[in-house]
Amino acid sequence: MKTILVIDDDFSIRRGIAFLLKREGYKVLEAEDRIHALALLPGRNIELIIVDLFLEGQNGLELAEEIRELNANVKLLIITAYGEHNRATKARETFKDNYLDKVDLEKMLLPKVRKLLHEELKL
Repeated sequence: MKTILVIDDDFSIRRGIAFLLKREGYKVLEAEDRIHALALLPGRNIELIIVDLFLEGQNGLELAEEIRELNANVKLLIITAYGEHNRATKARETFKDNYLDKVDLEKMLLPKVRKLLHEELKL
């Protein structure tokens, strides 16, 4: 069973994503911020981390880079509700296919996750 960490400060979004992923048979861990996310990393084999670009008072892009430095093999999926913001533009450029607008979550989340976890995609 593949393990996914969902990092989003919006409880309802985080729970909705977790519900969809669990229904597909994935093991899901949840964190609302950087501190909780980093505490979940040691000793776990997490294959994919879904990171909200705009965490309250934090930069999700910086967190994604920090996670990548700790574990170069983990796959990352950046999500945001603010697709037109400069930070979103940078995230799209940096993460390319590993980026998803929240408006597309219900329709595109599972196909993206399957592709990231079941194909050998690297950033």
